[in-house]
Amino acid sequence: KFRHVIHHELVHAVINDMFYGGSLQNIIANNITLQLPLWFNEGIAEYEALKWDTNSDMFLRDATIHEYLPPIIGLNGYLAYRGGQSLWYYISTKYGEEKIGDILMRVKSSRSVDEGFRSAIGLNIKELSERWEREQKVLYWPDIAKRDDPTDYSRRLTDHREDGSFYNTSPTLSPQGDKIAFLSNRDDYFDVFVSSTLEGSTPHKLIKGQRTADFEELHLLTPGMAWSPDGKRLALAAKSGEQDAIIIFDVDSEDEEKLEFNLDGIFSIDWSHDGTTLAFSGSKNGQSDIYIYNLTSKELKNITHDIFSDMDPAWSPDGKSLYFTSDRSDNLTFLKTQADFKMQSYRVRHTDLYKFELNGVEAVRLSDTPLADESSPVPSADGKHLLFISDLNGINNIYDLNLTTDSLRPLTNSLTGVYQLSLSRDANKLAYASLHKGGFDLFLMRTPLDRKLKDSTIEPTEFIKRLTYLQTLPDTVAKKSDEFQISDDVIVKTELGQATTQRDEKTAIDLRHYVFDERYQKPPDVGRDTTDNVTVANNVDEKGKYIVNKYKLNFSPDIIYGAAGYNTFYGVQGSTVMAFSDMLGNHQIYLLTNLLFDLKNSDYALAYFYLPKRMDVGIQGFHSARFVALDDGNQGGSLYRFRNYGVMALAQYPLDKFRRLDFNLGWLNVSRENLSYDNVPTQQRSVITPSVSYVHDNTLWAMIAPGNGTRYNLTLMGSPKFGDNSLGFYSITGDYRTYYKLWQNYTFALRLAGGGSFGQDPQRFIIGGVDNWINRQFENNRLPIENAEDYIFLTTGIPLRGYNYAAKEGTKYALANLEFRFPFFGYVVAGPLPVFFQSLNGVFFLDVGGAWHNAKDFKAFAKDENDNVYARDLLIGTGYGLRMIFLGFLLKMDVAWTVDFNSTSHPRYHLSLGADY
Repeated sequence: KFRHVIHHELVHAVINDMFYGGSLQNIIANNITLQLPLWFNEGIAEYEALKWDTNSDMFLRDATIHEYLPPIIGLNGYLAYRGGQSLWYYISTKYGEEKIGDILMRVKSSRSVDEGFRSAIGLNIKELSERWEREQKVLYWPDIAKRDDPTDYSRRLTDHREDGSFYNTSPTLSPQGDKIAFLSNRDDYFDVFVSSTLEGSTPHKLIKGQRTADFEELHLLTPGMAWSPDGKRLALAAKSGEQDAIIIFDVDSEDEEKLEFNLDGIFSIDWSHDGTTLAFSGSKNGQSDIYIYNLTSKELKNITHDIFSDMDPAWSPDGKSLYFTSDRSDNLTFLKTQADFKMQSYRVRHTDLYKFELNGVEAVRLSDTPLADESSPVPSADGKHLLFISDLNGINNIYDLNLTTDSLRPLTNSLTGVYQLSLSRDANKLAYASLHKGGFDLFLMRTPLDRKLKDSTIEPTEFIKRLTYLQTLPDTVAKKSDEFQISDDVIVKTELGQATTQRDEKTAIDLRHYVFDERYQKPPDVGRDTTDNVTVANNVDEKGKYIVNKYKLNFSPDIIYGAAGYNTFYGVQGSTVMAFSDMLGNHQIYLLTNLLFDLKNSDYALAYFYLPKRMDVGIQGFHSARFVALDDGNQGGSLYRFRNYGVMALAQYPLDKFRRLDFNLGWLNVSRENLSYDNVPTQQRSVITPSVSYVHDNTLWAMIAPGNGTRYNLTLMGSPKFGDNSLGFYSITGDYRTYYKLWQNYTFALRLAGGGSFGQDPQRFIIGGVDNWINRQFENNRLPIENAEDYIFLTTGIPLRGYNYAAKEGTKYALANLEFRFPFFGYVVAGPLPVFFQSLNGVFFLDVGGAWHNAKDFKAFAKDENDNVYARDLLIGTGYGLRMIFLGFLLKMDVAWTVDFNSTSHPRYHLSLGADY
């Protein structure tokens, strides 16, 4: 996987350099405006890293058969990777591998993706899409008649289309077969559910994942759960704090025990039948081995301590041996590697089945399938059968290896891939996951060992047929070194659906059809000079060792963009933002500017952040200026210029993924200058502002606002008084927000906020109105800015809809907001001109708040002369609104009424910009 990712990202680097010159300067100098679509960029990176493989083939088969494969221009999200990869694979097989380079050069020269394809292959993107889509149907639709849908031979346990999930994985049957534990993201987060295996049962959420440090990350693609033999406890592998741990969870009492082993990763747990020992795959310093842990003696032992990747351990019924999968090939002795072994030429993408006796010295290789990968071995309780998954025919299917007769037979001929097996102790129930109709669901097969297919062999997919066809190439194509000897312990051959019991002789296997051996994808070059002409001078010392050079700090631009917005006080605003960083991302520089006439009237800020350590630290200098017309008693009012400049040191210390501490220390200067009357003295303040904040955030976003989770902030800030122009105060503020997902993008949102300021010169808080209010209305038709310090310390408590901006003010405030958010539709083009509306959503809301100076003067409710109760100092607003992305801006329109329990106001309309809380 690491090699795949490295190759993928290096392709991006090459494409970036090819099309954009690798620098912002080159983009500007050459006026490059070409934007490569996601399917183009990610697709070619996946294709060059993998070419084509069975996992991609299974995904495209499911997408094509169940008709959720969009045209090329609709390939977004994960489909951009797999669909884009499929498109480039189609081009290489249809027009030849060289055509890809031709397309790249023509796209670059024409500066148009559509024109580049048309000039290279004679088809524009729409025409190519029609042919590519038809080819997928021709390729995959015949499989409907040849293969079985999982619902044909199993009972569906989950349905991602009904529960709103995408992943239902890691099925783990209890030994008794009466319960099943699994992972699901039906509530956005990955949680652990437990359900009865009886039909119609409702899953119970046992563990909430991805919300706290103890369950920061659950391993959905590598089954990390196992039941105790009595079915009362569940062992779960999860990222817990800085490293992975095993948490043993009592299903009834919900008590938990945490086992930590100083390992970077823990996967694929299996609990021994006698209940004394756990086996699991552990990762340390990039090395994956099989470990066993004795629950009684607390002893941890590394069984396969070597460079090969070992996974999927499964206990034999007697507890004397382990079955597992590995990429170790014929390296069967642990703790030992051949002297002439070269990792760089090793086939790390191929896994086989192995067995290891705990009192033995080496493993026994159970399979040798150069064309396939085996995974998820599960032995039967009588020790006679080993079920496992193999993509031998191009699709992940379930196979039964008879350990007594050494015979092999397929149990499924599945239309879609099978993943992650779990077998009950009596072997009457087999659970697995499958990619089905665009999502992963769980299925349950009854009496799997009694299942018999009509044919003893499974027809290979068209992809596998293409690869095996290469076997017909002349023998001169293959080199003798590409044959190797299979040990006489091997009991599974490469022929589909067949087994061998050849124990007395060696068998040579020709690897010309090996999936990742690209040398046999085409005939050898003839007459081409393949000499490596690339040389690097002075890169080794006199002993032949590579010279280590010191890292040189060089900054390059990350992003440069213009930003525009609207502020309730100051109207339309704009700025240019530039970000620079070094290659490792340890140093970052940000520059923000909005130059007007001179520096005194402009906005600019420069910040530097040092990021290689756990605590991020930074420093920034800034200046801002605003012009505000205020009613100060002079005729016609006065135009004031407010300036704020200073330096601030910042630090962030993460406690875990969801919690952090923020520290700030600033030296701020602020002034208020009357530009209309020279005789009005300029007011100036100079303050030092230390602050500390505790922040928690585990929210997940919906389309345009948070849709699930909780976030809150508690801040203590102050300013010690040290002179006549300084201020003396301290403030405590809090902001708590929680979101409940009701269904898909239907969310209930609750917010509680408040604060208080104390001391000689306390902060002021104002409530009422909304942020970035375009058709703004101020209370008493005046801005609530009075003194210079209000420019930086005046704090708003919003939204409180139905009221003017700054309807109430005080040194303390409290605010509560309730919203029900729901979608209308995602994308609309309306009218004779292309006016684009995206993500149109609705909201019903209730806002309640109050502000005061002295608590004894605040009275939420009172009675009128008729003894009717009404809201006196408590402000209440309710109504509905619309949210949409309009021309790239998040536009909000609210209609609100004020309520005092005695009367209801006329509606007030709020038009504003920005995201909801």
